[in-house]
Amino acid sequence: MKFYANLHTHSTHSDGQLSPEQLAKVAKGEGYSALAITDHDVATAWPELQAACQAEGMECIFGVEFSAPSVLLKRKSGAYGHFHITGYHFDPEYPAMKEYLAGMSLRQTHQTKTLFEWGVAEGKLRGITWEEVLEYNAGKTWLCNEQLFRALMDKGLAVRADHPQFFRELFGSRRGQVPPAYDFKQADEIIALIRAAGGVAVLAHPHRQLHLVEPLMEMGIEGMEVWHPDLEPQEQEEAYRLALEKGLYISGGTDHYGVCDNAYENYPNPKDCPYYMEPGSAGTTYEYYVELRDRKRSR
Repeated sequence: MKFYANLHTHSTHSDGQLSPEQLAKVAKGEGYSALAITDHDVATAWPELQAACQAEGMECIFGVEFSAPSVLLKRKSGAYGHFHITGYHFDPEYPAMKEYLAGMSLRQTHQTKTLFEWGVAEGKLRGITWEEVLEYNAGKTWLCNEQLFRALMDKGLAVRADHPQFFRELFGSRRGQVPPAYDFKQADEIIALIRAAGGVAVLAHPHRQLHLVEPLMEMGIEGMEVWHPDLEPQEQEEAYRLALEKGLYISGGTDHYGVCDNAYENYPNPKDCPYYMEPGSAGTTYEYYVELRDRKRSR
């Protein structure tokens, strides 16, 4: 199947490995003609993506991937679900959305700064200040371990192969020890906020979640990712059937897999990478991209 658009990617504005400019070049090289950057809970990559796609002769649409830790789906059974929701086309300046996105950046950056300070106090981080981390990441508001690590590399204090040990010692399970500065919204609240801001809410990588599509539709979900590397082939077939049956927008993308997230950097043979995927094997077709782009389902 030929995929026209890659609608789930991450950039250096959240926890991706490539800048929007680099990502557009790589995606075009993979054969995509349209791109969305769906950074985690932050929208700051959009101006760079627009410029990059214009330079590459590609289309692009606005998107953000929201974390939705849990929501009570079935009151009688007490069943909970943990979801990621991609929002497309919404207005990031819509007051309630602007406030929430600011809170998400505050939450992530507060956690990272706290863990940075712990690392300095424990002698595990040397030769860099928090002010230098901020300077290196000018224009970015959502700072995680990736932004910190790239600042270390930029100063010559680390190389990419050091990242696993860096993450294990300074982040990893320690992230849960930092009290959140701002709370996540649940899935129903996120869906409502995306729609109130004029957007379309899409269920991301619904691995083992296809049985929950109907209650999510009742909350306002209008689309679903079908061609995503987290979904097994049988799940992709079922997701496609279900999306057609329910009249949902059909999306997809590479996420943190493959060359579009620079996943093979430390592997002489890319197929040895646990995030390897066949080139161009995730995304959505021209037909379904146009439906989502124009917000007009033809089915």
